[in-house]
Amino acid sequence: MSHVLVAGGTGMLKDVSLYFASHGMTVSVIGRDHRKFEELIMSKGSSGFINPVRVDYSDYEQLRLKLNNAVNIYGPVETAVCRLHSTAPEAPHIIAEILNEANIPVKYFHVLGSEYADPSVINEDFEQLFYRFKNIIYKKIILGFVIEDEKSRWLTNTEISNGVTDALKKDEETFIIGKVEPWEKRP
Repeated sequence: MSHVLVAGGTGMLKDVSLYFASHGMTVSVIGRDHRKFEELIMSKGSSGFINPVRVDYSDYEQLRLKLNNAVNIYGPVETAVCRLHSTAPEAPHIIAEILNEANIPVKYFHVLGSEYADPSVINEDFEQLFYRFKNIIYKKIILGFVIEDEKSRWLTNTEISNGVTDALKKDEETFIIGKVEPWEKRP
């Protein structure tokens, strides 16, 4: 059974976790909230398996310990979808480092906020840190916004999950959900 990882998979990426499970995969889900894990597991259906990785990913030592434990029990991760907040700036690289150790190619889909598309900011240094991992195939999914009737709004969790699922299927280096231009129209 394939092993995938979804960081942030009990919140806005809950439906992504369920998508993988519905395809018969073992899904290690990083999250903190016990109640959200229970809701996720109850929503799962009969196929696949949800492995709750209960950890605050800003606790880097515990993140390493629990993710290594998941890999030891369920095998190497083949695909990772990670939505990690800037409050834990090292977490994306710690996850990549651990997944890289298995010596198999790992698709790492990094879900990034719309600020990543800000034309006044250069993000290349952040991306370059992933290229040191020879087994990580780094891909970006950028969350944009929606313009309706000349007004803009942020994406809903359903739009985000559907967009991430589309990005997984299309397997492009960079995938934008919604719009990021014109930048001055963002909510």
